[in-house]
Amino acid sequence: MVFENLVGYLLDKYLGDYIENLDTKKLKVDLWSGNVVLENLYLKPNALADLNLPVTISLGYLQKLTLQVPWKNLYTHPTKATVDGLYLLVVPKTEVEYDAKRDEKEQHELKMREVRKVEELRKEREALENNQDANKTNDTFAERMQLQVIRNLELSIQNIHIVYEDRSTKPDHPFSFGITLNYIKLHTTTPQWEPTILKEDTPLIHKLGELSGLSVYWNTDVHPRSGQPRDTLLKTLQDQIATDSLKAPTDISYILRPLNITARVILLMKPRQENYTKPMFDIKVELDDISLNLTRDQYLDILDLLEFQDFLASQSKYIKYKVRDTGLTSVRKNWKFAGDAVLNELVRPRRDCYKWVNIKAHLDRCREYRSIHFQELTAGKLTPEQKQRAEDLEKKIDIFNLTYIRRKAEIEAKKKKAQEPKGLWNSVSSWWSGSKPQDEPDLDLDNVMSADEKKKLYDAIGYEGEDTSTTSYPSNYIDIDLAIHLQLLDINVWSKLDEHDAINRIVTRIAIPNTGLVFRRRPANDAIAVFVDLGSFQILGIARTKTNNEIGNTERPVLVQPVTSSKSTAQDKLLKIEFETNPLNLQADYRVKVQAQSLEIKYDAPTINQLAKCFEQDTQRNLQG
Repeated sequence: MVFENLVGYLLDKYLGDYIENLDTKKLKVDLWSGNVVLENLYLKPNALADLNLPVTISLGYLQKLTLQVPWKNLYTHPTKATVDGLYLLVVPKTEVEYDAKRDEKEQHELKMREVRKVEELRKEREALENNQDANKTNDTFAERMQLQVIRNLELSIQNIHIVYEDRSTKPDHPFSFGITLNYIKLHTTTPQWEPTILKEDTPLIHKLGELSGLSVYWNTDVHPRSGQPRDTLLKTLQDQIATDSLKAPTDISYILRPLNITARVILLMKPRQENYTKPMFDIKVELDDISLNLTRDQYLDILDLLEFQDFLASQSKYIKYKVRDTGLTSVRKNWKFAGDAVLNELVRPRRDCYKWVNIKAHLDRCREYRSIHFQELTAGKLTPEQKQRAEDLEKKIDIFNLTYIRRKAEIEAKKKKAQEPKGLWNSVSSWWSGSKPQDEPDLDLDNVMSADEKKKLYDAIGYEGEDTSTTSYPSNYIDIDLAIHLQLLDINVWSKLDEHDAINRIVTRIAIPNTGLVFRRRPANDAIAVFVDLGSFQILGIARTKTNNEIGNTERPVLVQPVTSSKSTAQDKLLKIEFETNPLNLQADYRVKVQAQSLEIKYDAPTINQLAKCFEQDTQRNLQG
C-alpha cells in the first residue's frame, strides 16, 4: 500500500506537468496492476518553461512509456522502466501564432509551478535545519532504500531526438541544432557482465550501464520543418538518430560525433559483512573516442543566437500586443503596438495599484483563496466549482501572495490536524531525501507498516538501525571508487581555406589520448581524493597539400607535442595531478601533487593566420546583453 501510493504520487507529479491530457485515473488503475503502458503521448507546449528561455515546443511526442513494478516480489524482482521514442521540435515563441487562451493557460501553469518550487525549497531547507544530526549519519534508512531501488532497477531509454529550429535569428540563413541518442540501458548482470535476473539476495550486485549514439549537431542553411505534416516530421526525426559514428547520417554536421559509453558498477549491499574491505560503489566508466568539431559557419550562428536571445525574450513578452488589423498601415501598426505595450506593462499597472477599489478586490481574492485552500488541506476534496474558482483566483494573484497565503493556510491546517487522528499516508516527498519536514509529520513507518513488514524491508535493504553512523567506518574505508577512462579526445576546427574551396577543411586538430580520472571518497574523515592523468597532447596544423582525406595526419605540421627523452618510458604520462583532502598519512588539510613532462611548441604561420581568420567576426556584436 505504501509503495503503490509513492510511485503513483511521483508519476502524477512529474508527468502531469509535461504530458497533455494525462488520464491520472487510468494511470493509477494500471499502476495497481503493476504494469503501466502509456503510448502516443504529446507534450505540453510549455514543458520547457523551467528553462526560462523564449522557446516553445512545436511538436513533442512520446511514443511509449512502460513501467513494470512487481508489487508481490518488490524486494527480489526487478522494476523495469522503459522510454521508447521521445521527439521534440523546439522553436522560438515568436514563430508560433499567438493564442490568448493558450497563453493564459500556460502562464497559469508556469506560475503554479513556480509556487510549488518555492514550497518544495522551503520544506527542504526546514528539513535540513531540523535534521542536522541525521545528516551526520551516512548509513541511514534513506540511503539504504535508494541503494535497494538501484539494485532492482532496470532502465531502458532509446530513440531520443531533440532539435531546436530557428528562422528568426537569421531569416536568410535559418539553422537548427539538436541532440540525438540511440539508447541508454541499465540492467543487472553476473560477475562476468552477462545479463541476468537476481532472484535471491547476494552481497554484490553487478550493474552494466550502456550509452550508445549520443551526439550533438548544428546544421546551417536548413529548410524549416515546423510546417511539415506531423507524420512526416516524426519520420524525419527518427531517421536522423545515429546508431554509431560509422553509421551516422551524412546530411548532419556534428559538433559531437556519436559517442558510446560503458559503465560497470559493483554495489556492495552490506559493507560491514565484508569488514569494509570493498567499496559500496565501485564504478568503472569507459568512453570511446570523443570527437568535437566546429566550423566557421557554426561559430557565427552560435554568436548570432547568443546575441539574439535578449531580443527574442522581449519580443515573446510583448507578442500579445502585436496589431493584427490589416486595415492599418505599417507605421500605424507600429505606433499602436508601442502604445499598447507601454500602457499595459508600465502605465496602467502603476496607476491601478493605488486605487481603493482594486486594493479591496485584491484583499477579497486573497481571503477567498485562503479559505478554499484551507478546505482543500483539511477536507481533502473540492467541488468542481471550487476548483475552477481557485484556478481563476490563482490567475489574478501574484506569486508572492500565493506563496504567503498557501503557507498561512498550511499552518492553520496543521494546527487543526494536530488535534485529529493521524492518517496513514499524507506525504511521500521525503522518502527519497531521507528527511521528514516539520509540517509533514505523518510519514512514520511505525504507523504505515507493521512490524513484520518493517523487518522484511530492513532485511532486504541491509539496514541495521540508526546506530551505523560514519564513526563506525574505518578511517581508511573508501565507500565510492569511481574511475573514468577516455581513449581519445579529438578536437577539430573546420573552415574553407579560400573562396575556391567547396568544402570545409581541418584548420587545427587537437588530440589527447589515454586520459583518466579517479575519484575516491572516505566517509569517516569526510575526505575525497581526485587523480587526473593525460597520456599525451598534440596540436596539428593545416595539411600542406589538399587531399580528399581530411582525417589523416601525415601531411600536417606538429605545433605542440611532448618531448621524449632517453629516460622516458611508454608508461610515463604527460601530466599527473593528485588532489586529496584530509590525507591519512599527513598532518595537513590538503595534499596536491602535479607532475608534468616537457612540451615542444612550434609556430606555424599558415595555421595561426587561418585560425584567426576562422574566429574573426563578420559583423560587430554585443554579447553582454
